[in-house]
Amino acid sequence: MVLPEVSSLDSDTPVAYEPYDRHRLLECLTTALATMRFHHTVHAPVLQATRELCRALDDCTGEILQDRWDDFEQRVWLEWCAGRNRPPGKWWTGGVRVIVAGRFIRPSWDFLCTTKTATWVARLPEDDPLAREAARLEQTLASFSWLRPAMRGAALNAGLRLLLAHGYDSLDQINEPDLVMIPSAAELGSDALDAALCTLGVFSRTPKRAASRHARKERLSCAELVSGAQIPEPFCEITLLYLEAYATRVSHVYATLRQKVYSLAHFWRFMTNTYPEIQTCADILPCHARAYVPHAIEQGRQLQRGTASGDRLTPYNWLMTIRTFFADICTWAAEPDSPFQRHAPRTIPFTRHDLLGVGFEKARKQSQARVTATIFDLEREMPKIRAYAFRHWCEAEEFYKQTPTSVPARAAALDAFWDWSLLELLVQSGVRVEEACELTTLDILKRHLPNGQVYYMLHVKPSKYDRARVIPIGDSLGRVIAEIIRHVKQFYGTNSVPFCDRWDAHERVNLPRGPYLLQGDGHPSPIEAQTIRTRLRRLSLATGACTADGTPLILHPHDCRRVFASEHLNNNTPVHVIQALLGHATLDTVMVYAKLYPTHLVEEYRKALHGLYRVVHGEESFQNPTAAEWAQFAAHCSLRDMGTHLCALPTGEHCPKGLVCLGCVHAQPKKSAVPIFRRMLRSHERELVAAQERGEPSGQIAAREMEVARIRSALRRAEELTEDVAAAIEGAAE
Repeated sequence: MVLPEVSSLDSDTPVAYEPYDRHRLLECLTTALATMRFHHTVHAPVLQATRELCRALDDCTGEILQDRWDDFEQRVWLEWCAGRNRPPGKWWTGGVRVIVAGRFIRPSWDFLCTTKTATWVARLPEDDPLAREAARLEQTLASFSWLRPAMRGAALNAGLRLLLAHGYDSLDQINEPDLVMIPSAAELGSDALDAALCTLGVFSRTPKRAASRHARKERLSCAELVSGAQIPEPFCEITLLYLEAYATRVSHVYATLRQKVYSLAHFWRFMTNTYPEIQTCADILPCHARAYVPHAIEQGRQLQRGTASGDRLTPYNWLMTIRTFFADICTWAAEPDSPFQRHAPRTIPFTRHDLLGVGFEKARKQSQARVTATIFDLEREMPKIRAYAFRHWCEAEEFYKQTPTSVPARAAALDAFWDWSLLELLVQSGVRVEEACELTTLDILKRHLPNGQVYYMLHVKPSKYDRARVIPIGDSLGRVIAEIIRHVKQFYGTNSVPFCDRWDAHERVNLPRGPYLLQGDGHPSPIEAQTIRTRLRRLSLATGACTADGTPLILHPHDCRRVFASEHLNNNTPVHVIQALLGHATLDTVMVYAKLYPTHLVEEYRKALHGLYRVVHGEESFQNPTAAEWAQFAAHCSLRDMGTHLCALPTGEHCPKGLVCLGCVHAQPKKSAVPIFRRMLRSHERELVAAQERGEPSGQIAAREMEVARIRSALRRAEELTEDVAAAIEGAAE
């Protein structure tokens, strides 16, 4: 039996951890009942229920009272709750109330979750420590204007259950692990309890939500990462040495270091299992490294991302990490007195050429096709999603104005606002979700132009590539940011955005306390990235957005970056400007995200042609024809005047010669064009002779000979005319 950790428990409950004595227990419970605030008419039923409890404990197993109580919870209490063999009357829980509220035993969480703990504690005398702490907590919870009454009661129950489960007499005894250890079945109200404890000064931090408390994991050192990755012993030293050097020289981003450990662990295990004769990194040859490529691809087909010891990488990531690893250590080994000298292979065993033609090209094309399809779906559905979010917020805000005292209406308006504001912030700024979570009011920069005009810039902290950037704040983005700041101030009832703590779950570090922009969505704490993902997913499903194949479109935060890039590219924003706004390393990434509709291509092509036509033919060519001009065109529409002849092929008919008119049976030469034909014939004959002398290919010689034959035929037909037949045909047409 584990002894109680709190010494006060022994003095308050003298019989809990001593041999079970029914008479002594009944005497203690009777004395405690006399001090509790029960109405005099219920004292007798409660006393009778207390005797029934003692009889039930007699049938339980255990040497001490706590052991018998644990057995009572697991067997007897469950039967009583189900209505079997429990004490008669309305006050059948009276004895249990006395023994629990009087802290004679330490109840479990499972038991406490089945009780109305706050109601039981309310029966204690006013000078009881537990009753004083209950009043203190209740008063603090009542000061939270953002808290709904139902959640206020749940938070009070959660706090009292925490005290009873751990045997505490004061809220000040609660620590961080106690909150983390609250089971999921008892977490209702734990967020409000966390805020109350911070307000009371129990914790020196700002409030946190349950997801943030449970997701917090400490950042592991390089040595701890290596020791936990199941790396074979001969390769642990070089892996640790490389990680420490990479963190110092290149990047200390925790996610990158963790991914490198996973990738290297895959490779080292393959080397150990396939080539047991290799005992050091220096022994690896190109043939060994190349043999890993098909193995990695096969492993990637068998494993799903996110499984297998938390590995979220793909085979391509594994191979790229291995290639970078060998390139780095071979480069660093060339430095004087480098610790990598004895670990570097004789030659770089793995290069980018080893990744060509192994199947990644097809996978890359499939990935690009999926991204393209996603962008097309977003181009079609995003206006509907944005319109729905804005309309839903306006309707909820209007309903709240009509019923300002309604707590559910206020909560619905706040919820609808954050759906709209988070969506618009991501779409109009193009920031990553991690970058959006780290924005503060201090990142809104005010600048002055030489002419005195004021403009604002949004500073985005370094994230993926350790590069900071600034984004111009336009009218629409400025409105979104202003609305967010206004709602945050209104939520806290302050004149400025308050400072709060933030935990970076990606890097596993505490960020500096600051006035974070995204906070106060129903709880006085920062908004986490997972909350944003959940809101966007729920919003897209509520809108009814669908993909091209009819399946529901699930909106992700990164989709908003794609929409940002696509809209700016379609609005003729230069590509290098989009690259700077999005913080991409290369222009290729912008072109992957920003796909164009074919209709846009057609429109831009037409604009270019219209501009060229206007330059050549002038503005008169775009004027509507007069009635006389249209009648003249209609009279000649059945004949095409080719300058030297008329084409008698009916308008709209297919020309089998591709409009090669000379020599065509449908072409009627003009007698007036005989001089032109003769000049053409002389010119083409000279070019034919010159081509034969130059030794041009026979195909080109044959084409030139055909052109000469066509011109001779046209000249002969024109010379044989006794009159200008073309002119007669034109006259008849008029």
